[in-house]
Amino acid sequence: MIDASSLDGARCLITGGAGYLGTQLAKALCARGCDVVSLDAAAPTTEVPGVRAVRADLRDAAAVDAALVGVDVVFHTAAVIELARYAPAPVKALVHAVNVDATESLLRRAQAAGVGRFVHTSSTATVMLEGRGGDDESLPYSSYPNLYTTTKVAAEKLVRGHVGTMRTVSLRPGGIYGPGERKQLVGPSFEAFARGEPLTILGDGTSRLDYTHVDNLVDAHLRAAVALGGAGVAAGKAYFISDGQPVNHGEFTRRMVAQLGLVPKVRYVPVGAIHAVAAVAERAYERFGRKPVVSMGQVVTCAHDFWFSIDAARRDLGYVPTYDTDAGLATMVPDLLDYLRTSGFRGR
Repeated sequence: MIDASSLDGARCLITGGAGYLGTQLAKALCARGCDVVSLDAAAPTTEVPGVRAVRADLRDAAAVDAALVGVDVVFHTAAVIELARYAPAPVKALVHAVNVDATESLLRRAQAAGVGRFVHTSSTATVMLEGRGGDDESLPYSSYPNLYTTTKVAAEKLVRGHVGTMRTVSLRPGGIYGPGERKQLVGPSFEAFARGEPLTILGDGTSRLDYTHVDNLVDAHLRAAVALGGAGVAAGKAYFISDGQPVNHGEFTRRMVAQLGLVPKVRYVPVGAIHAVAAVAERAYERFGRKPVVSMGQVVTCAHDFWFSIDAARRDLGYVPTYDTDAGLATMVPDLLDYLRTSGFRGR
């Protein structure tokens, strides 16, 4: 049995602390009496009482060293999410610098600062196109060449391969959602509806993906940090973290808007056709800098079963999803209603 109290009162550093996951994690840590430092290049959009927010780039060695003073646990959530394979050279350089080089530097500096535990937010993208649904962490790393996959694979290898007194672990969530989420799922979906666009389903709608409610993911981070203490059962490992209820990407969105009584128009698009469009769009992105609406990687992910077993997290971390996806979507209703009111969305 994991002693959850071993994390209480710890001094914690959250990279990407101004982001959606980082903010929710900071709230949970403060509730445990932890001394929390948030490091992010962006200004926080939500002030969390008790959190010391440091606005600095993760690549700024001096700022990182200062933030690491006295820290017991690092929660490394910062990353650049770039799903394209082809992108402008400056974008490629930035993604690698933040996702890989800064992770390597953070590991080295945290070790030197005497940090004992390091929890890394990885991704299911590390095993993209490996397995066919329900497989576990024994899957090999993906060789799919989009920027997010290649850099998250490299970062996770660095974390799991770290040698020293600091113990490390990587968590691999599916699509992250919950109240207050705007960038990846909620905002794009409702903006599309506002333009009168139908809900697009790639393929025949039978493929399923993992989704992870933010409360489930925060709980997993806390449990992972605790499991690095004592006998260190989680040290050097990676764990899939999800709601335990895989669902098709289009069905997920349909269920989300159905919470509000909205019924979107639906269109099914052949995978080959949309993949070809995405390929052209990515090449244009690489040359002209116009970001594509959909990437080849997104098409491939949505066209295949892309869900994984959470049995290892259940066993080692004591992780049990607080919400399955249906219950998780229900938690979003008040926030979605508020979002609709403030955005002026009228529905279709």
